Amino acid sequence: MNRFLFPCALVLALVLAGAGCLHAPYAPNDTATARHHVMQQLLQGVAGSIQRDLDGLDATVSLAAHNLGVTGLSGPEADGILRSVVSSHPCIHTAITYDANGTVRAVEPADVKVIIGQNLLDQENVRRATLTQKPLMSEYFTLAEGGEAVSIARPVFSPGGEYLGALSMTFSPSCLVAPYAGEAMGYAPVIVNVAQQDGRILYHPDRALIGKPTFNEPAFASFPGVLALARRYADERSGYATFSFYRTGTDVVVEKEAFWDTVGLHGTEWRVMVIGER
Repeated sequence: MNRFLFPCALVLALVLAGAGCLHAPYAPNDTATARHHVMQQLLQGVAGSIQRDLDGLDATVSLAAHNLGVTGLSGPEADGILRSVVSSHPCIHTAITYDANGTVRAVEPADVKVIIGQNLLDQENVRRATLTQKPLMSEYFTLAEGGEAVSIARPVFSPGGEYLGALSMTFSPSCLVAPYAGEAMGYAPVIVNVAQQDGRILYHPDRALIGKPTFNEPAFASFPGVLALARRYADERSGYATFSFYRTGTDVVVEKEAFWDTVGLHGTEWRVMVIGER
């Protein structure tokens, strides 16, 4: 089913215009207007799809946390709930419970059960979840067992309202974004980039850039426009900017433009960008 609802004929016209294949006159301003319309439609589709997935993951964790309040944080029933969480989305890495002191009580999948009994209060996300007893989505981090991740945590309360601990689910942000970005990039000559507010890259078609901090990444140091873009989207939830950078997959520097918008959960925001050549 097509996720992005916009006129395909417009995309074709854009591609042909860019390739110099239209026989009829096509004014430069009209070309830019058509290109911008396509980019904004793609951005709307990608951002909307990512937000729906984030909301779905959060709902899964919320329901599981509610059920764990009844079953407790460990035991066969708790293990079954965690297995259901892990199997609910292909991008999920792990699901764990930890008590009010930050000690791990249960884990899925089985190959990470070695951390049961470990205290995780040295991790910022666990400290925040324990201190606030509120839902949260973390920033990017690297899993101890390898792989990039973001976590969604929900507090677990007993039926009587006692705080028992939390359920934390980790997932790969690049895995979550990739299907929607790939579909958008198949429609038109653009790339999709997703970053945290601080500039750390969560998704890029160049996988070598995933996890890189824009402001400290040598690849961007010679391109002040890229850094100016990152400073703007740190403060602005949506916008448009131009900059210079390499044409994707080459060492040719070209002028580019970007539209961006915001998705997120529990106060943690991601900037979703659609970028094309001017």
